[in-house]
Amino acid sequence: MEQIKTLLIANRGEIARRIIKTAKQLGIKTISIYTTADAASLHVSQADVAIQLSGPNSTAYTDGAAIIEAAKENGADAIIPGYGFLSENADFARSVQKAGLAWCGPSAEAIETEFGVKHVARELAEQAGVPIVPGTKGLVETEDEAIKESERIGYPVMLKATGGGGGMGLVVCHGPQDVKRGFKTVRSRGETLFKNAGLFIERYVAEGHHIEVQVFGNGLGEAIHYGERECSIQRRNQKVIEECPSPFVEKHPSMRKKLCETAVSLAKLVNYGSAGTVEYIVDDKTAEFYFLEMNTRLQVEHGITELCYDIDLVELMLKQANAERAGSGGLSSQDLKSMQPARPIGTAIEARVYAENPVRDYAPTPGLLQRVEWQQLEGSRVDTWVFTGSTITPNYDPLIAKVMNHAKTRPAAIKGLEMLLTRSVLSGPPSNLDFLAAIMRDANFQSGRTLTGFLEGFRYKPCAIDVISSGAYTLVQDLPGRPHVGKGIPHSGAMDPVALSIANMLVGNENGKEGLEITLSGPELRFLGPATVALTGAPMEFYLDGDPVPMWTRKHIKSGQRIKIGKTTGGGCRSYLAIYGGFPTVADYFGSKGTSPLVGIGGYQGRSLAPGDLLPIERDPPRDHKSHPSVPERLRPRYPEHWEIMAMPGPHQEGYLTQDDVDMLYRSDLKVSHNASRSGIRLIPPRAPHWARKDGGEGGSHPSNLVEYGYPLGTLNWTGDDPCIFPVDCPNFGGFVSSTTTIRADWWKLGQMKAGNSMRYIRVSLEEALMLRRRVDEYLRQIRNGIQNGDFQDTKPLETSYSPSNNFGEAIIWERAAETDRPHVRYRQGGDDFLLVEYGNEEFDINHRCRVTALEKAIHDGDAPTWLKSALVNTVGCCTSLLLFYDGSKMQRSQLVTHLQS
Repeated sequence: MEQIKTLLIANRGEIARRIIKTAKQLGIKTISIYTTADAASLHVSQADVAIQLSGPNSTAYTDGAAIIEAAKENGADAIIPGYGFLSENADFARSVQKAGLAWCGPSAEAIETEFGVKHVARELAEQAGVPIVPGTKGLVETEDEAIKESERIGYPVMLKATGGGGGMGLVVCHGPQDVKRGFKTVRSRGETLFKNAGLFIERYVAEGHHIEVQVFGNGLGEAIHYGERECSIQRRNQKVIEECPSPFVEKHPSMRKKLCETAVSLAKLVNYGSAGTVEYIVDDKTAEFYFLEMNTRLQVEHGITELCYDIDLVELMLKQANAERAGSGGLSSQDLKSMQPARPIGTAIEARVYAENPVRDYAPTPGLLQRVEWQQLEGSRVDTWVFTGSTITPNYDPLIAKVMNHAKTRPAAIKGLEMLLTRSVLSGPPSNLDFLAAIMRDANFQSGRTLTGFLEGFRYKPCAIDVISSGAYTLVQDLPGRPHVGKGIPHSGAMDPVALSIANMLVGNENGKEGLEITLSGPELRFLGPATVALTGAPMEFYLDGDPVPMWTRKHIKSGQRIKIGKTTGGGCRSYLAIYGGFPTVADYFGSKGTSPLVGIGGYQGRSLAPGDLLPIERDPPRDHKSHPSVPERLRPRYPEHWEIMAMPGPHQEGYLTQDDVDMLYRSDLKVSHNASRSGIRLIPPRAPHWARKDGGEGGSHPSNLVEYGYPLGTLNWTGDDPCIFPVDCPNFGGFVSSTTTIRADWWKLGQMKAGNSMRYIRVSLEEALMLRRRVDEYLRQIRNGIQNGDFQDTKPLETSYSPSNNFGEAIIWERAAETDRPHVRYRQGGDDFLLVEYGNEEFDINHRCRVTALEKAIHDGDAPTWLKSALVNTVGCCTSLLLFYDGSKMQRSQLVTHLQS
């Protein structure tokens, strides 16, 4: 490219990336523009230079003056507009050229005067010998005239805004009353959208095909074509599926020559320069075709033409602009004619993937794409701008990608595209991915029966849960969450692992499968496909189509049925709804689908459910509708108002709390505050602690302060004088005293404690903690057997209370005094799954931090014992300490201590 060395792309998203690809192949430096909403888009990172526009997100891409200024300031030689935004803005095209830059597109006259005004385009088409739809000569000025002309043409008719495009400004009318209503609507839309209130009328072809011809002109009177595309499958006049060549034309071989010749004739008539598309409506019965309009830009669906004709239309546009800038007026006629292909090679089909909700009339669904994986096949092409972590904003068209497949035959192209759509993964807001795949499987589509009214008769049945109302706080949760991650990522997972485990057993899921965690009051859910469900946990109102149904029982739901989960009706605060197969499209994030709402990750959009959310489910739940296993009431966990919580002293008790404080903690009832959530359950003690020390030393001025360390899950943390239990979404580390830690066997109780409840700690030893854990495991094993066998006769209830011995030990389980070259070391327990190794006496010391790092490295080293690797869950290294999180049921603590000492 002699004239174009640097190119500014006046667009965003996938088309900007598409242009960047060709420009790089031609050795052209690229400049992308972006808004704050698009800062993370791939078109920004892949360009050589990226310029942020200063205007609002919603209008910045149409601020022509700012874009031209950005081009000049950054040394651009040319601007290419792509499609949409300013691509068909004649004033912008003129301004670009006035600024001394090359305009990579047709002339301003072609955009504005010749084809930008639709009734003028009709007249030009007539001059070029292109058949036009019977309609009005020029514009219609009054309502009465519109009715008169409509009756002359014959109903049905279409009222069209003369400045319209992209399927906007159109109304179909079947009688005079429709014309009266439509006349005002079209004029209003034309004025609002296109600054032109003019309208004309054409006969509406009810059973037709939307077929278009790709042309390219050199601006010197020569033009060629690259065959036709069929874009009949549309919704609200917006294309959904496009294919090249047209299956209708393939059945009528003589049509291609006529279509393409008239399109080329029209382009030649006006000395058209650059890429353009002549659109036709084709009568399905007679195969007669009529001119609709000419689009003076690169089309969204240009990619399928490129696949079938082995051509790069963007490259042609750049070469044409380069020739114009060089003063030759355009590509030579000889060169252009040499590029005229004979016929398409094979078939290419494109599906437009949108972030939209097919259940809510395809409304746009902005949100976070939590997982993006595109299937690739030979002949496939995906034009996109997104990746895992991209956000679809409400500011722009919600197009995610154009997925294309090219094959030797149409059936092979359809089969391949269906495979691409079903095997690609888009986790995040609802999309039309499954809807598009369903079209590929449709018999009418496969036979080539692709009329413009195709979608009116197409019945798409998604298999999903439509969230009508969301309840107080409903999250996607699984087990065990993310215990192995740390570093600021919460443990996550179900607050009550017992209830979720049994819910999964009832529906036939594997242990740990994700379900819905429902707090205090539940959602109303509409099932768009059959499902098998079970609700367990705290007693809540539970209705199926308005009729009460029992909890702790497998229920088979039919497509179209609704369940409504109301408020809690007794003790406890969380219930769990398991669905067979879980939620297949919810993204797995660091090994879990659980939601961590405080950091906005996992689950559905990293948040609680909201009305309008859509959760796809398995299409084929178990067919055994006669089986309704139910856990007998006597075997269901009890959810009291007063809780006994089994706990172990530590990691910080002796030397921090006075003996009176300790006695208060274990001999008094503590009330659950209204501040009780997944991140912390604040308690109200009878009094404030007296503390056994004056301050926190180097950790801070309050006695509760410490040099930061890793927090055990379930620990009682003192923020000042206020105690707070740390459940599954608690911080990984911090600098406050933790005096006692709930044992794993009672973690489920923390998930059911609610505001106004009371609780009392019961101290137990390590041996007792492990025994109680085995008791819970055995209870779950028996429940599973009972569900599978249909017999609970020998199953014992889960005992929630326990009378421990007094041999509960102390927080410090081992220590070594300081020596000349070695600091004081203490091993502190944190329940039955945590051990805190502490160096020194809570003072900052680089030597201590180095020891922590060395110990952590040695523990994770490849030469570490197999028993340690299998039991170790995570480690948290801080300034002076290392917290070890391990599975106490897989490894004896004494074995771990001995290994650490060595």
